[in-house]
Amino acid sequence: MIYGLGRQLSRVTLLGLPEAEIYRQERLYRRSAARGGGIRSGLLHCPVCGGRATRYRPFGLANRPNSACPYCGSVERHRFLWLYLRERTSLLRQRLRVLHVAPEPCLERRLRALPNLRYLSVDQFNPGADRRADLTRLPFAAAQFDLVLCSHVLEHIPDDAAAMAELSRVLKPGGTAVVLVPYDPKRPETEEGRDVTSPAERWRRFGHPYHYRIYGADLPARLSAAGLTAMVVATRAMLSGHHRRKYRINRNYLLHCRSSSREKMDRRSSGSGMRGTPTGSVR
Repeated sequence: MIYGLGRQLSRVTLLGLPEAEIYRQERLYRRSAARGGGIRSGLLHCPVCGGRATRYRPFGLANRPNSACPYCGSVERHRFLWLYLRERTSLLRQRLRVLHVAPEPCLERRLRALPNLRYLSVDQFNPGADRRADLTRLPFAAAQFDLVLCSHVLEHIPDDAAAMAELSRVLKPGGTAVVLVPYDPKRPETEEGRDVTSPAERWRRFGHPYHYRIYGADLPARLSAAGLTAMVVATRAMLSGHHRRKYRINRNYLLHCRSSSREKMDRRSSGSGMRGTPTGSVR
């Protein structure tokens, strides 16, 4: 997650700047606003940090109103993801090896503080990540992690099938991946643009200069092709209207993905899925 991309949007689209040039700027990974910023305590409750506020700050390229927690910086998808992990997974109860792809600071702080987790973050550009790597070629042996978190990353990758395959490869048999992407279940198929090289054209088509697609109803099938059985979870199915208002969570979706134990055992016995250097312990 980066901050301040909107201030560079005109420059990015006009000059066609590549993603690496922008995403390697260390300052974009730091929030500049003071904690709270003068916003009073109120009815809005952030489940990530526990802060309460009368309103949230705008966020995103379109300056989406009432979105970002003034205390921890979480936006709607982060609050949804944390609630899901807390209430619908064993994150707080079991000893787990966790891989966090493109770590969001608000969630990273919470996850690193949990004594039952062996936590590792990975990002292609973020200098603060534990490991720097391309998601299409992770430097981990197969079946290393119990849980992989990957939020709003796959849409940035031209070959998302290779990235999905890597998420599946590094999961232990029966492991879980939680995936969030720009997703519209009313679209029969993903609007694909992996060959679009212009940031201006990607901004026009996908609402972001570095996105290559908007996923449609075929997303579970795309994940299944990579060895991940996916279940779509909607905010409106999980949370009541009262709780969506309280936590300020919009209409959103995540994919709860499980790896196939049989496929993983076949891959490990054949060695066909191995890439990178075996790591043993993740920390």
